[in-house]
Amino acid sequence: MRILLVEDDAMIGRSLDRALSDAGMAVDWVKTNDDCRVASRDVDYNLLLLDLGLPDGLRPGGAAGSAEREC
Repeated sequence: MRILLVEDDAMIGRSLDRALSDAGMAVDWVKTNDDCRVASRDVDYNLLLLDLGLPDGLRPGGAAGSAEREC
């Protein structure tokens, strides 16, 4: 399973990345909403784990897989 992890907090991101990787998942970790949009254009992820409190904001209705591939 390929997961896009969007988390700006380093401690939380490292913990989730390590736990998911140890469970056999392929994890790409980005730290901003803009990086999420770029990453989701290039890869078809099975799961998006999104921090709803990102400093660059959440754009409602913009989940991975949408027409514009926004996060």
